[in-house]
Amino acid sequence: MPGRGHLNAEEIGSTMDHTSAIDYTDGAVPPDATGDTAHLQGRMGVAELALTVLAFAAPLASVVGVLPLVIIFGGAGAPLAFVAATVVLLLFSVGYTTMSRYLPNPGAFYAYISAGLGKTVGLASSFLAMLGYMMVGLGITLFFGIVAHDTVATTLHGPDLPWWSYCILLVLIVGALGYLRIDLSAKVLSVVMIVEIVIVLVFDAAVGVKGGPEGLSLEPFTWSAFSQGQVGVAVLFAVITFLGFEATAIFREETKNPRRTVPRATYLGVVCIGAFYILTTWLLIVAYGPSQAPEIANANAPAMFTDAMQAFVGTWGRDTINILVVTSAFAAVLSCQNIVARYGHSLGVDRALPSALGKVHPRHGSPHVSSLVFTAIFLVGVLVFSRSDPAKTYAWLAGAGGFPLLLLMFLTSVAVLVFFHRSRTEITDTTSWHTRVAPVLAIIGLGAALYLSFTNFTLVTGGDEGIAIALQVVTWGVFVAGIVLALFFRAKRPETYARIGRQSLI
Repeated sequence: MPGRGHLNAEEIGSTMDHTSAIDYTDGAVPPDATGDTAHLQGRMGVAELALTVLAFAAPLASVVGVLPLVIIFGGAGAPLAFVAATVVLLLFSVGYTTMSRYLPNPGAFYAYISAGLGKTVGLASSFLAMLGYMMVGLGITLFFGIVAHDTVATTLHGPDLPWWSYCILLVLIVGALGYLRIDLSAKVLSVVMIVEIVIVLVFDAAVGVKGGPEGLSLEPFTWSAFSQGQVGVAVLFAVITFLGFEATAIFREETKNPRRTVPRATYLGVVCIGAFYILTTWLLIVAYGPSQAPEIANANAPAMFTDAMQAFVGTWGRDTINILVVTSAFAAVLSCQNIVARYGHSLGVDRALPSALGKVHPRHGSPHVSSLVFTAIFLVGVLVFSRSDPAKTYAWLAGAGGFPLLLLMFLTSVAVLVFFHRSRTEITDTTSWHTRVAPVLAIIGLGAALYLSFTNFTLVTGGDEGIAIALQVVTWGVFVAGIVLALFFRAKRPETYARIGRQSLI
């Protein structure tokens, strides 16, 4: 922002209004006769946006599938892993939401890293984001196939169809919803999310009232209990359960008053996710007793929560959980597809990918072309893995997809620090806490989590060293490919390079 003098957020925000001042002379995607436009539309408020983020975290699916893993590695002190993750991500959110006041566009990590670390790293980061979300989304899709098959065939006594048939059905439904206006998707996610929370809170209340074999022990909140486990790996899995709260910034063009809605929804999302997992992890440990819970989790992690639900709530509770895990996975895939489609939309607007991806449906206001493209990619992914063991494949796909997303959060924190340092003479209405202290603390925390995830990557991929190496090669290969493409644009297509990060549109 050189040459603008001293600006505050209100002044800068007035110059960055997407709806009133877009320069189409530089090659941005203008409205055309069909009604296509570079800008998405929507009316989400704080609650709807926060619920969309919470649904991506797939709270019930995480409770059933991830919490036992945190207990395995964190031992009886596993709740402290979620305490640590919540603190680190709240620190990250301070700089993240502060920067959103000055870069109010829907590119999120892509736009922020471009602004702070340069367009070359920014474009590479956008490729990492799409890779990460596609891997996580595909992994959850396979998980959906497993639980949907078991629920229909066992709980509901229905037909015994192939697990991958449920995956295909899911992708088609998600593709249809993604094609429509985001308000519809948000309503679907909100309903699913509320039902999930209620049933888990029923379990929490039952354990809280009855107590476990060792009473309502507070031992899980002691450092001595936590330090006996593998602290780093436990925190790593805890952080992965939060992935997706970036959605608050990605959907900013589809919210009411985004300058207030996005920060509030981000803090609300992180706090709610953290509090939910801290409480439920503690009570799940209490249900078995701190001395026995880690051993039980290690013996049969997938059944740990459902068995506890049957013991404390009854068979109806267990059957309800079996059904709701299906809807939880559905909601997570829907959110994931929405996020990936909007990354494709941003890159299409920037012409870093085919400009057709930047088109917006004239009626629904959704990135319909990008949504259709990624729906097709998910379908291909399901077909590719249809002959694999889904129980193993979904785990390493989802786990491996978390690594590039964790790397993105780290790079974003560095970008926030650099951005505000460069703009320190122009931006005067922020504090050092928002622009320096919190980002540095976030860099330290995320850097530690990133290091632990890299050095323990074979655990993330289920112990298969070959798959771990292959996935690391793919991840870093995609990042390098993004850098090479950006350098090509800078040398051969400078007008495209200038648009990277959506900076020419604000």
